[in-house]
Amino acid sequence: MVRRRRSAAPARRWPKRLLIGTLSVVVVLGLVAAAGAAWGFWSFSQLQRESLDLADASNAEPQNYLVIGSDSREGIKKGSAGDGAILGKEAPTGRRSDSIAIMRVDPAESRVDMLSIPRDLWVPIAGTGQEQRINTAYSHSAQTLVDTIQKDLNIPINHFVEVDFAGFQDLIETIGGVPMYFDHPVRDRNSGLRVTDKGCTVLDGYQGLAFARSRHLEWNNGIKWETDPTGDLGRMTRQQLLARAALSKVRDLGLNDIGKVKGLVDAGVGNVKLDDGMGVSEILDLSGKFSDFDPQRLQTHSLPVTGHTTSGGAAVVLLDTAAAQPTLDIFRGSTSSAVTTTTVPPPSASDVVVSVSNGTAKQGEARRVSFVLAGGGFGVGTVDSSIDPVAATVVRYPKGSKVAGELVAAWITPAPQLEEDRKLAPGAVAVDIGADFASIAEPSSTATPTGSGGSSPSSSSSSSSSSSSEPAPATTTTTTEPGWTPSTPPAGVTCR
Repeated sequence: MVRRRRSAAPARRWPKRLLIGTLSVVVVLGLVAAAGAAWGFWSFSQLQRESLDLADASNAEPQNYLVIGSDSREGIKKGSAGDGAILGKEAPTGRRSDSIAIMRVDPAESRVDMLSIPRDLWVPIAGTGQEQRINTAYSHSAQTLVDTIQKDLNIPINHFVEVDFAGFQDLIETIGGVPMYFDHPVRDRNSGLRVTDKGCTVLDGYQGLAFARSRHLEWNNGIKWETDPTGDLGRMTRQQLLARAALSKVRDLGLNDIGKVKGLVDAGVGNVKLDDGMGVSEILDLSGKFSDFDPQRLQTHSLPVTGHTTSGGAAVVLLDTAAAQPTLDIFRGSTSSAVTTTTVPPPSASDVVVSVSNGTAKQGEARRVSFVLAGGGFGVGTVDSSIDPVAATVVRYPKGSKVAGELVAAWITPAPQLEEDRKLAPGAVAVDIGADFASIAEPSSTATPTGSGGSSPSSSSSSSSSSSSEPAPATTTTTTEPGWTPSTPPAGVTCR
């Protein structure tokens, strides 16, 4: 990988349909649209810059943009909407990467891929000799985070963008909010998210930020509040959904309203930071080339991970190295980005909450099964002492989450029946123990995911860098995205 200091870098003039992801893209779109005006040039010059040692790439090659949502509270003032959820007594000082994404922009294919990285991913932090959650790397420096990603994931980083909490709120306010359809009331008492009514809701700056930050989301099924147990994985799914919705809103604006455009530029001046290799000429080259980008063509990806408890007792996630290779190879450039489906991580035990009911004549069976599953990392829901007799064990899973049901069923002998149960909340699985039940134990082996190849990151990198052939087409499978998300509006309903 060729690296260089990105100061006074010459402008690159390859056409891009889109620059960077999530709400940071709105700032750049505004800058592009405003670039022909004198105040646009002036505003662009006021953006914060970061001098970084980044990977180089030729003008015609795809570029990877590291997009950071910083948890810095510096721009949030007391008395502003939702300040209690952000400036509470336990609010951290300084800065960490509240969200981490990599946007891969392919100029030849007019294509954008977005990779979300779990902030609880346990990795060696570059230059420290220590292992920590990846989001702590940014507290050392932006360069530390760049180096950590490049060394641990072997993904070259060509550009850097940071937006903080205040900037995120301002951007959403400037575009008039982000419309979404909620088929249930939702809340998150940690982030401040609160949607009280079913139907179309326009998320303002505060609620948009609360939605993007939500890791403890609850939704009301009409009788009680259900918990989404997927944590950071579910949050990443919602962030990707918000990115598409925000891009759709920007596209609908048309950016022909000078006042609106100026607001976008001004929103970014104090709250968005770019690497110093992104020159004015590069931004100007984007002008007029983003308006026809369909947000639904934004390809979103997540890393497959497994739950893990460190020696210090911290609950973190580890990368499933083999299963991650097809996705990582897209962002390394060793696989072409001819992906047409969203890739998401298969659930791990920590993503699933299992409730167990005893339909046998043997007392204590439900408690015993729950104890074994809890030891395997599953969350434990309700444990019923007995239900009506059941002949065969049944594992029930929520709509679209058969893979979660299969994860639990693999522990049970003989193999239980699998049934979809639309009454179950996302991330929940129910086990009804039947008379045929014999044992509960951790599966002896796990099949290698399709397309993983079983290769290590180092071997993948080596073959990629030494090969002169065209990248191989990517092979991916579509699975259910983890976490609760808003729904598609019913026929005849359009949220604006």
